Amino acid sequence: MALAVSGGSDSIALLRLAHRHASGSASPTFSVLTVDHGLRPAAADEARQVSAWSRALGLEHHILHWSGPKPASGIQAKARAARYGLMADWCRAHGASCLLTGHTLDDQAETVLMRLNRTSSFDSLAGIPAEGHWDGLRVLRPLLGQRRDALRRWLTELEQPWIDDPSNEDPRFERVRLRALLPDLASSGITSDRLVALAQDCAALAADLSAAADQWISELLACQPGYGVFPLQAFNVLPVEIRVRVLNRLIGHYGGGSHPERAELQRLAQALMTSQARRTLGGAVIWPRRGLVHVGREAGRICSDPVTVPGSGKVLWDRRYVVSAAPGTQVLPRAQVPGYRGTSAAPAIFQQAEPVVLGVGGDMARFEVLFLDMNSP
Repeated sequence: MALAVSGGSDSIALLRLAHRHASGSASPTFSVLTVDHGLRPAAADEARQVSAWSRALGLEHHILHWSGPKPASGIQAKARAARYGLMADWCRAHGASCLLTGHTLDDQAETVLMRLNRTSSFDSLAGIPAEGHWDGLRVLRPLLGQRRDALRRWLTELEQPWIDDPSNEDPRFERVRLRALLPDLASSGITSDRLVALAQDCAALAADLSAAADQWISELLACQPGYGVFPLQAFNVLPVEIRVRVLNRLIGHYGGGSHPERAELQRLAQALMTSQARRTLGGAVIWPRRGLVHVGREAGRICSDPVTVPGSGKVLWDRRYVVSAAPGTQVLPRAQVPGYRGTSAAPAIFQQAEPVVLGVGGDMARFEVLFLDMNSP
């Protein structure tokens, strides 16, 4: 397992707890990751300090660097994306099964307050999940029920110092501004505990609705190689929240992994109530036709760069197909190979998004494909 440790009190508490847990006979192996964003001159020294604390506990430590130009706006969101991206890449390269972060109850309350400031969606108000994913990597947050003050008291008892990031006091950032409001809100009854309870209720409701959407898909979606079909009338009688979730799952799967914004899904769900027009969203084609809705890949949204088959002879292509072919051959969408004559029974618009394999000289090569349906791992 990998630990995301910035040096702040929350992540240092995670480090010390992991070290205590690692003393067990059947404990996992922990690797500690610290990202130097390069945004402050002191960041490099702070990363080295975390490395020293980690190694003193007998845990291996790695500093990851966010290189390249830095954004002038949206710094926290972009730094977060870069941080998780670097750590996810490291975990995949080194066989880490999951990433643990030090998010606390205080982070959850602040997150819910931030989202109340701009949305009423209970999916959003569910806040930070105890278990989630980042680009396929499992992310666990074991301290989500713990208060920051309690963790700091424990660290003080251990005589374990931590690093206070000055950006946590910078009022340019929304989280910092709203954090400062929490004491006044608490005096009016809007406490951290109530905000966290709201997140828990919203998360439970969202999970129930997602389960209902998954059940509907398993019963009514007809999976075909490269596309899916479902009955329009049965879809339109569903509650709107379930329709939105059904569309999100289908577009995410058949559209190559994209997940549109909630408002876009709501508009599409409403359009299917009244129109038979073919639409595109999130890399997918949604095509109502004779009482059925066909969902498949939008060929024009597939990356145009050929994918080379590795030495194993197998490659995952466009997140949808496992292609088996001779190593060194190249996989392209059929839309880029106009002379290809295949045997697919899919509608022509979806045939254009199917894979074709070319040899080194550009000639057609032999290949086999396995389409990953909705239940594929």
